[in-house]
Amino acid sequence: MTDEVFTRFYRLLEQKTGISLDSTKNYLIESRLAEICKAQDQPSITEFLKALTSTSVGDLHWQVFEALVTNETMFFRDRQFFDALVQSIIPEIIVRRKGERALRISCAAVSTGQEAYSIAIALKENFPELKSWDVYIQATDLSERALHRARAGLYTRTEIERGLDSYLINKYLTITSAGKYQINPVIRDSVSFFPGNLLDPSPAYPKFDLILLRNVLIYFGQATKEKVLGHVHRQLSPADGILVLGATESILGSASYKLQQHGKISCYTPS
Repeated sequence: MTDEVFTRFYRLLEQKTGISLDSTKNYLIESRLAEICKAQDQPSITEFLKALTSTSVGDLHWQVFEALVTNETMFFRDRQFFDALVQSIIPEIIVRRKGERALRISCAAVSTGQEAYSIAIALKENFPELKSWDVYIQATDLSERALHRARAGLYTRTEIERGLDSYLINKYLTITSAGKYQINPVIRDSVSFFPGNLLDPSPAYPKFDLILLRNVLIYFGQATKEKVLGHVHRQLSPADGILVLGATESILGSASYKLQQHGKISCYTPS
């Protein structure tokens, strides 16, 4: 009976978020949902999951789903990617877009915002010519709780020291009276954060020159991966938009994308 309840919950979780779990992750469910289960006065995780899977999806369900989202992130995660971004990817986009002087970047599953702010800092540090451009950085995530933190741009010392050197810390962050570090307005205001579920159909506009979907597909089953990549394809600039996945992810063999190398980084453009 317990296995059946967990299976039903895993099916619901994947249907609503794309996250694919199985019985090997029961321990994860029990640990991450223990606090919510107790707050709901449920006698056990099994009874809690039974209640969730027998009622319409509402706020409590999304609270549970958010608790199961892996929010692992850091500033300038994967230095090889950021080297390629500065040395090759952005310079090539600048050449292609010099007529319209517009740059569109999307960071999907951005969690608490470090990736999007890293992109904004990298642009500020390396491409002064973009000051006169229309630069739009969109960052989305499933978790409203994570987005609340991202918009505030507030981080602990441990979080900022994961990826930021002292020069960037001093230049782009300010220590608050509470002892946290806050991204300065010049960077914070350059990123637009929105709630977004990768399973939902993507709008046709805006089209993006660069979409980051890093370290996300690893949590999805094959059918969900194909669905998400279809949505992303719709938002890429059709002629030359660039999709970047995580270092361990690939979509080789897809008829919708073709491989493009930028240094050591494998990227994808629409076929």
